[in-house]
Amino acid sequence: MKIKDLPKIDRPRERFLEKGPDALSKSELLAILIGSGIKGKNVKQLSEQIIRKFGDKFLDITVGDLLKIPGIGEAKALQIVSALALMRRFYEELGPKDNIVLSSQDAISLTSDIRDKKKEYLVCLYLNARNALLKKEIISIGILDKSIIHPREIFGPAVELRAADIVLLHNHPSGDVTPSKQDVEVVNKILEAGKIMGVNVVDFIIVSENNTHSFFAEIQSSNSKTTNYVSDGVQNSLFDLLETTEPIYTPEVKKIHKVYFYPENRVKVGRFQLQNRRFLGNKYKLLGFIEDIVNEKCNGFGVFCDIFAGTGVVGERFNEKNMKVIANDFLASNYFPLKAFLGISEIDFEEVEKKVELLNNLESRNDNYFSEFFGKTYFTLENARKIGAIREEIEKIAKNGNEKAVLITTLLYAVDKVANTVGHYDAYRKKLDTIQSLRLLIPDIDPENNTNNEIYKEDANQLIRKINCDVLYIDPPYNSRQYSDAYHLLENLASWEKPPVYGMAKKMDRTHIKSDYCLNSAPKAFADLSYNYN
Repeated sequence: MKIKDLPKIDRPRERFLEKGPDALSKSELLAILIGSGIKGKNVKQLSEQIIRKFGDKFLDITVGDLLKIPGIGEAKALQIVSALALMRRFYEELGPKDNIVLSSQDAISLTSDIRDKKKEYLVCLYLNARNALLKKEIISIGILDKSIIHPREIFGPAVELRAADIVLLHNHPSGDVTPSKQDVEVVNKILEAGKIMGVNVVDFIIVSENNTHSFFAEIQSSNSKTTNYVSDGVQNSLFDLLETTEPIYTPEVKKIHKVYFYPENRVKVGRFQLQNRRFLGNKYKLLGFIEDIVNEKCNGFGVFCDIFAGTGVVGERFNEKNMKVIANDFLASNYFPLKAFLGISEIDFEEVEKKVELLNNLESRNDNYFSEFFGKTYFTLENARKIGAIREEIEKIAKNGNEKAVLITTLLYAVDKVANTVGHYDAYRKKLDTIQSLRLLIPDIDPENNTNNEIYKEDANQLIRKINCDVLYIDPPYNSRQYSDAYHLLENLASWEKPPVYGMAKKMDRTHIKSDYCLNSAPKAFADLSYNYN
């Protein structure tokens, strides 16, 4: 039965107007928000289905959750989630103002109970993006020691709460708030972990009964800046300060005579290497650390699998003649570089160089699919025309799959150098100031080590059921934003199916390349992956 066929008193809108919102059930209120049903199911039935499915977790619902329900499109999903976010925003703003943490004094006022403690306490304040307190938690009681305080104790709750920032407070029962050697070691350990986890460490504050010491305030005051955490609408943090000033607190590290990553000047002229692209979560500068851990824990292994490969730099680190590397990524824009650098054992590089030169000299005065949608926004019109023309030409001149993978890879890496973005494609910069001309380089590939490797473009949870490996490296997309949103343009270019694109950002339909690891279903997906590992 359609809504219009119901008696007026049973229609949600009419009953709301006549008797007010208290006369309606939750599903009826949701029905008003959704507006219309789908074929075979009126809006009341659709709303009841949603309420039943999510129950008491409804307030935490995401767009991705709603898109899984047949009949709920992106517009309706955004409408529902936006309404929930608006409601939460008003409640937060109406809440107690003393829970907003904008300075070290605000943080100290929330933890005054630890100032006169006889034991050492470490307390963490978890803040949202507007610096409102989400939770205050005691991390440890006793002597502060970097070997005892594990980052998971601090950042585990941060992930669960979806905290944007944290402030740490530690008391000194002695009354002297001067940072000790242990304090400095702990701060550096937490900062390094925070960088990896993507959670801002705003401040580390030491308190006693009568005195306080803020790491943030000390560094700021040395530059005659404000000591507020938020300045001109920008959230400051210890990350930012230590990147822009000479560090006051120098970590004590064991010197290891080992090259952890290679400087860019080692790249041959006219060529590029696998790591020479901008990518969220790139682990290039952590490769030595990862290798040390693997070698320490997994002696004598022969098969290394990077099942969420991304750029592929981790798999490449273990790519040797006596090693088999399995690399997988669901995005075509990652799959082609993986295949080019890690999956090709035979290719005529003289032929590739000739074709790259041909593509660089290609005339491109006419508009095409790429320039029509991405010119004058993500790229200059000239570069966009050339990118589209080159991608069309690759389809014509690539004689086999290996050559096609290499040529597409050269284009993807060249595009990254001339894109008018901050490193991803969720949006373009308002001012079109990236005006250098597009030029393709040659990939610096050593195919001798690739003989035994396997490259896949599959869902990781399906692939894990089909492969065997000695070491499984799992680095899932832990971002709340989908990688297909950040790299939709490169995905479009790599796949070259020329789909319709929408909105200011010119994004295509990405439903088929959404990852469960960026949704509330991530724990379930991770459990399934772990269970099926052989």
